[in-house]
Amino acid sequence: MAARKTSRRMTKREFVRQISHGTLATDQAIGKMVDELQGYERKYGMRSEVFYALIPGTPAEDHPDFLQWAICYRSYFRTLQAKFPFKELARYAV
Repeated sequence: MAARKTSRRMTKREFVRQISHGTLATDQAIGKMVDELQGYERKYGMRSEVFYALIPGTPAEDHPDFLQWAICYRSYFRTLQAKFPFKELARYAV
């Protein structure tokens, strides 16, 4: 049986550094954000779109995981808008 390859998780600081220095391609950045969003979705049993529509403005918004989830979700859409400046994406902007 082949060993399963595990990748080292990149820290947020390293992610920001690579993005700001242009060493992480936009596609890679989007992929990493999708992975992070899917992790939150599995953990809390809720799609990111539903989470973002329901949680902001509630007391749960102050939970550290929910703050990070919201930041990741906004960053994901802003990155998509920068890569694909279609008007269809604008209606989902946060």
